[in-house]
Amino acid sequence: MDSAVQVVNRASAVQVTAQEINDRFHGDIPESVRFYCPFCTRPVTAGAMGNDFDRMRRTIKPGKRKTKEPYFAHRKNDEWSRYCEAYHASAGISREEMSLPLLMFLRKEPGSTQFRVEVALRRRGLAFMLRELSSDDAITVDGRSYGLRSMLTSRHNTIPLPNPLYQTETRIQIPQRWQLNIGHAPKSIGVMIFSDAFGSNGGRRLPDHSALRTDCTYYIVARNDRVRDARPLFSRMDKVGNISGDAKLHVYAVSVTDSSPTKNDIDDWLSQYGYCLSDVDRSAQLMWPPSLGSWGVDEPLFRHSSPMYRFPYQINGQPMQDKALRKYFISADSNARDVGLIGFGNRFEGESESESYCVFFKPKPRMPWSTVYLGPNYPDDLHPYDEWTQTIPENDSSEDNAKSLPTNAESSSASTDNYITQIPLTHGAGIVFRRVGIPQQQSISRGTTIAQLRERTR
Repeated sequence: MDSAVQVVNRASAVQVTAQEINDRFHGDIPESVRFYCPFCTRPVTAGAMGNDFDRMRRTIKPGKRKTKEPYFAHRKNDEWSRYCEAYHASAGISREEMSLPLLMFLRKEPGSTQFRVEVALRRRGLAFMLRELSSDDAITVDGRSYGLRSMLTSRHNTIPLPNPLYQTETRIQIPQRWQLNIGHAPKSIGVMIFSDAFGSNGGRRLPDHSALRTDCTYYIVARNDRVRDARPLFSRMDKVGNISGDAKLHVYAVSVTDSSPTKNDIDDWLSQYGYCLSDVDRSAQLMWPPSLGSWGVDEPLFRHSSPMYRFPYQINGQPMQDKALRKYFISADSNARDVGLIGFGNRFEGESESESYCVFFKPKPRMPWSTVYLGPNYPDDLHPYDEWTQTIPENDSSEDNAKSLPTNAESSSASTDNYITQIPLTHGAGIVFRRVGIPQQQSISRGTTIAQLRERTR
């Protein structure tokens, strides 16, 4: 390939050409400069660069094989290169392939070092599903059925998954018809990796083929023998607990610094489980408005603001254009918002799919899918998420809030602990709440509440 993303510590990522790198460094590239494929974010190496290659290209004789032009190539024996769309230009993603695994969450039980794994349903085309679902449509986990309709009444409804590393693809049964909407059962691979979306209390499972970022914390659920070889590689690997009911299934908090000399080794270790390590985020970057995104969907907090996305990095060091391309993904509906795209060119060259007001789009053919809500309503989960209680203000008896309480389907899976105090809002969040007219009940300061929570966990 003739271009790559150049990454240097403490500098912005820039897309460069192989010829440009050859002209700048003449084959002697500093070790601090790294290159990544712009399509799959895998590390690439530079080739056919330097004075010797330049001389051969200038003095080629008739009938002789032409010397290669400067180029970038994936590392040898990189299993991930077969997933790169740069090598499979015709391998577009079908609608069936857009099906994602079920949502899974790692949650810490209050007052202990034990965690549990819970399953939740995705909500693609929720309005359509609620019209079409029958009373017989259900997800089955370990032989117990949970009605899809009751599970979908609230995003807080979850199902417990004991022994989460054992044969999940057979223990979890989902009607084929609804797998595109709610997800499919993930395969057991020996480890589970979660984000730290809930801070020290856990996070959300990363889908297969996800890229872990440097300088970010993740949780790995695995037995000790699985991670023994990885311990000296990670910049941080702390055992923070175990899965409830299985003392040998541990939870580790891990991270990798951007300057770590073992990044390639960590990448190799992750690859055996279907993950990789990357310094580059090639997805469209949401700039405005402030949005909730913990469920994989960008949900604007302001009803009348159009989402604005920018290209993830500069190209050839040139300034990014300052005009937005307006794209109406749901043009037939006057209630739907448009999307602004900055740095993607003067016309939309990607693709999109929509389920009601939820739109999945690729600004460029080989970029990852982004998901955004373009309807006229506020997010379902506007209040800060409390992983153990879903309380309702005493003066609020609205039907919407009543529906957000745990249902019978989750009564066995999301045990509540009412003594946990909800942390008051930050100043910025408080402004948003006042704008949308949501009452706030903060009897004590945020700092005092945090101090109380810390005291309870000692």
